[in-house]
Amino acid sequence: MMQTTRINEMVASSCFATPEGADEFYLACETGETVSFEKALIKLRENYIHALQKLGLSEKTLVFCRFFLSNIINQKDALRSSDIFGMVKRGAVSVIQQSPCVPDAVVLLAYHVRGKNRPFHKSIYSDGADTWRTGVTVKGEHYSMVWTANFTGTGPLDSQKQTQALLTSLSAYLRSQNVNVRENLVRTWIFVRDIDTHYQGMVDARRDFFLSQGLTEDSRYVASTGIEGNAAAPGRLVSLDSLSFGGITEKQILPMNAPDNMPPTITYGVTFERGLRIKFGDRSHVYISGTASIDKEGKIMHGGDVENQTRRTLDNIGMLLKNQGASLSDMAYILCYVRNVEHFAHVRAILNDRVPRDIPLIALRGAVCRPGWLVELEGVAIIPDANQFPPFF
Repeated sequence: MMQTTRINEMVASSCFATPEGADEFYLACETGETVSFEKALIKLRENYIHALQKLGLSEKTLVFCRFFLSNIINQKDALRSSDIFGMVKRGAVSVIQQSPCVPDAVVLLAYHVRGKNRPFHKSIYSDGADTWRTGVTVKGEHYSMVWTANFTGTGPLDSQKQTQALLTSLSAYLRSQNVNVRENLVRTWIFVRDIDTHYQGMVDARRDFFLSQGLTEDSRYVASTGIEGNAAAPGRLVSLDSLSFGGITEKQILPMNAPDNMPPTITYGVTFERGLRIKFGDRSHVYISGTASIDKEGKIMHGGDVENQTRRTLDNIGMLLKNQGASLSDMAYILCYVRNVEHFAHVRAILNDRVPRDIPLIALRGAVCRPGWLVELEGVAIIPDANQFPPFF
């Protein structure tokens, strides 16, 4: 059963636990208004440590986290030298420029897993050539998790070529961890600099790469969010974070859809699933891809109207969840992206009305892949399940 908690005004958390499996936690940590980025990092660390103590967690249980910055070029060095960055090196660490909609200098999303009887074995990956690129492999009794962060492609300022390069390097890294794209990759987050200009090149490269790996509309794609965001290096047009599960079978991976609300994404030439459900013996993870105000024909609904776009987006997510026996109350976290930060007050009022209050929710400035979409939501739900597969984790 999902339990959500407001640790204080700056930190919200969710926890899912069963008698058989591991405990999973998501934390959304903010700082409130601060006079400098350095002081914000100190405050963020204080809030994070307080939350860990309240929840019985530590750096040892950390698996993945993401820092959302407002000015990555001027903030990345201070972040890297900060005490909180030193704390989170026990997991995969993503860093992206997506300005928080609230007046924070920095926001942190963290994912922790706590075993019942013993700590999990973790191996940390860092790349000597690209010091921002990180990964972690966590091995449990039945499965492994492979998280990657900040994979980017080098080369000319061409989003298609850079995406080809980063996906090729991702595939090689996954193989080194005894997983692969076709059988194990389930979730990606793809951040595109100046998305209105560079999105199509990423789409084309991803489609060709997935085809080469055997991911097609007749097999499956992955859950994904494609959104505007800037990586640490200004010449990197595309940055990618990902999640793969080792030890799962194809029968455990279920593509999600809501045909009365939205068509398959391949209808308009993109290659990701509306969502994926991953079935474990005691629970299911329900990964909701980036979702916007779209109708069942693939057309934008409520052009120029951010309030009704937000309502339609929630309706679309609600139907994806309903078709899996879930609801918004089962969400472990939600990310909200708005194209214009001035719209967030209107978006927030609707979210406050329809989303349970204590669910970790982070609101960010991030342009969606179509200029007409003013808001996008994504996240993960965790629901109880009972089947023949081993429990998580």
